[in-house]
Amino acid sequence: MTPDTCSGKHEAPWNFSWIVPGCLAGSSCPHTIANLQFNRKEGISHLITLSPEYKPPETDFPGLTWHYIPTNEFEAPTMEDMKKFIEICKICIEKKEAIAIHCRAGRGRTGTMAAVYLVHFHDMSPDSAISKVRMLRPGSVETYEQEKAVAAYRDYLRSAANKI
Repeated sequence: MTPDTCSGKHEAPWNFSWIVPGCLAGSSCPHTIANLQFNRKEGISHLITLSPEYKPPETDFPGLTWHYIPTNEFEAPTMEDMKKFIEICKICIEKKEAIAIHCRAGRGRTGTMAAVYLVHFHDMSPDSAISKVRMLRPGSVETYEQEKAVAAYRDYLRSAANKI
């Protein structure tokens, strides 16, 4: 064991996994400084909190830029929330900086935003994106409203493309 292992440093937040390796990860809320250290060790530069009821122990952590898009548990993000999330992601992709998103358990809201990411950046259909996220992170996208939000985002992309 290394000294970091013995001291509990670099402990992964519960339910941590990469959705797009090196770009986008999801997890439950990082509850400890060790969880935040783990995110940094993994190369994550941006932490997006989706849960108004659970926030990390520090929002001013060295090397991590914190973003807040509050969405109530078991609810779907609004279109404005999804657009804000994608704008953050675009900047991070341009800078080659990895993102971790979280809610309370890292399933419903986190899975929904991860599926939106796949629809936007990987040109996946909503059903394929949701299936992929559920395969990588069982229990993700928990409600029909969350599924509909992913489809609504794809419809928004199509309508925006038609206006060009």
